[in-house]
Amino acid sequence: MSTIYKLENIYKTYPFNDHIVHALENIDLEITEGEVVVILGPSGSGKSTLLNLLSGLDNPTKGKIYYYNDKITHYTDLELCEYRKNHLGFIFQSYHLIPNLTIEENILLGKQLSKNPIDVDEVLKAVDLYNQKNKYPYQLSGGQMQRVAIARSLVKNPEVLFCDEPTGALDEKTGKKVLGLLQNINNKYHTTMIIVTHNPSIAGIANTVIKMNSGKIIEIIKNTEIKSAEDLRWA
Repeated sequence: MSTIYKLENIYKTYPFNDHIVHALENIDLEITEGEVVVILGPSGSGKSTLLNLLSGLDNPTKGKIYYYNDKITHYTDLELCEYRKNHLGFIFQSYHLIPNLTIEENILLGKQLSKNPIDVDEVLKAVDLYNQKNKYPYQLSGGQMQRVAIARSLVKNPEVLFCDEPTGALDEKTGKKVLGLLQNINNKYHTTMIIVTHNPSIAGIANTVIKMNSGKIIEIIKNTEIKSAEDLRWA
């Protein structure tokens, strides 16, 4: 498999009063296409900053980031916008659904952003919401709303799906269902998934686990055995 991301000597710093805060420091990393990557660490470890740099939502202070062979750290704002639109999908802890649109209409918003979308009915069936498509977000549970958010991102047929604490607002049973759905999407569509979390249990579903603390990568683990989401011990 090809390397989808390569990071070289990445730093991200912020001025704070009379000193500089290092959000990321000396990050070197490669991510392979089609794998599930879990970025694990406590609050303030730099994991969300790393996600923002990979996804082009922010720029590093120093260093180079390549998406395949393209150096995205040299992209203009317009090029970064096109990169996110054409290649990436996003899932957040907050669902960000449009309340006055039906489930199907919310998913259609994602489809309109893609040149090569997946059929909406196929996506609805993949997230087990086909029979709910005419309902509105307020009529759904938290787990169902998260699945709508996943479907809205998936319908774009993204090459990379960024998931920022996707189970943070969910209980164990619902969280495992959402993670199982992400596993199924990865298996079916070979979508590269980058999941940011503070929950160490989620590391079990990953091909690669990146442990962070204080803005640095402290360990990279390649799992030889991938657990199914339902078999995770929940932290």
